[in-house]
Amino acid sequence: MELSLQVEQKQILSQRMQQSVAILQMNTISLSEYIHEVAETNPLLDLQEDSGVLVAKNEKVLDKLEWLAESDEQNRNFYHAEQEDAQTHADNRGGKRERATLREYLSFQVNICKEEDCTKRILHFLVESVEDSGYLSLGALEVAKERFSLSVDEGEKILKKLQFMDPIGVGCRTFQECIYMQLLAKNASDLSMELVVNHLEDLSRNRIAQVAKKCKVTVEEVVLALEEIRSCNPKPGSGFLSTQKVEYILPDVLVELVNGELVVSLNSGAVPKISVSSGYVKLLRQGVEAETETYIANKLKQAEWVMQCIHRREDTLLAVASQIVTRQKEFFLTCKGELQPLRMMDVAETLEIHESTVSRAVRDKYIQCNKGVFPMSAFFSKALGGEGEEAVSANAIQQKIKEMIGNEDKKKPLSDQKITDALIAEGIQISRRTVAKYREGMGICGTSARKSH
Repeated sequence: MELSLQVEQKQILSQRMQQSVAILQMNTISLSEYIHEVAETNPLLDLQEDSGVLVAKNEKVLDKLEWLAESDEQNRNFYHAEQEDAQTHADNRGGKRERATLREYLSFQVNICKEEDCTKRILHFLVESVEDSGYLSLGALEVAKERFSLSVDEGEKILKKLQFMDPIGVGCRTFQECIYMQLLAKNASDLSMELVVNHLEDLSRNRIAQVAKKCKVTVEEVVLALEEIRSCNPKPGSGFLSTQKVEYILPDVLVELVNGELVVSLNSGAVPKISVSSGYVKLLRQGVEAETETYIANKLKQAEWVMQCIHRREDTLLAVASQIVTRQKEFFLTCKGELQPLRMMDVAETLEIHESTVSRAVRDKYIQCNKGVFPMSAFFSKALGGEGEEAVSANAIQQKIKEMIGNEDKKKPLSDQKITDALIAEGIQISRRTVAKYREGMGICGTSARKSH
């Protein structure tokens, strides 16, 4: 066995640098939540909301220090419990919700239906396994069979009771089953039922003539049956209050046109302003024990570092946003302005920072302008189809493809190859494979599915 000595360099981020990187990556909502969390645990921080009211004014720092010293975690738990109780009380005073969730609505129907208690228990179990879309969770029926010792036929029979509740088709396991149950409840035509059972894939590809030939009916009859199928709701749970947490988008950067010039600013009003309280200075002058003095010093270092990281984040974000607006000026100024090719490396070189810093600065952040709200990452796109001024961004090419398909003859839709040839004729060098990738990425069907008869 041979031993060897190897020298190498590794960059290891300190805990403070990791915190700085994490703060840079935070969007406005995350940063606001983080500041509130830090203010709860650091008595030296004054937290001021946009309304101008101090949320954590530390005029009595000593009292707060003693309170925190007793049990930080315990007191935070009490605080959160108190806040939740207050929120619940406020919700109750505000009245009942206008809409119920799908599960609540189904549970109500189970409670009033004329079934035995054992059947109701199984139905309640299945109701809790229904997703917001209205479909039954994968494997839920198998779990119910095992839990309640049901045979295959018994399980299917009870599930059918759920599927015929309002809205019809809820609790189905597949799209095909969902549509079939709705057609069955409507007493739909035999042709409609047959199409759903045997020809759903052909219909999705708009192969109406082939389906008519297989079913030995006319094209007009298939079209009428198709309209009946389309009247069904593929997501019977839509329209009910969702149980999923709603993710709100709050713009991090604002772009406004003022006197013909684009003005870039941060949405600073959405983030609380923090500062170090002067109360601790008075406390130190009064004389405190060594343990308390050490505690205050550590909290002061934490407060100052957090403030530095936030200021650094603001400077970096504003600099990167300004570069984006400068380089994508046409997009912000004109109605049909297209995005120009732009790499993160280009912005990094201009600002003399690392490319990873630009990536972290734009991650999960949004720009609001007169055109709407856009992810900052959307303004970066590699160049395709040429060099220099003739280069076109991937976003611009996608828009061109979308416009071509939008203006095509629906009876003779453009194939991917024809779209490719048209783009090449405009000087954009692109492959048919890339065109197909962009088309599918925009959710646009192929030629056969777009063709109208």
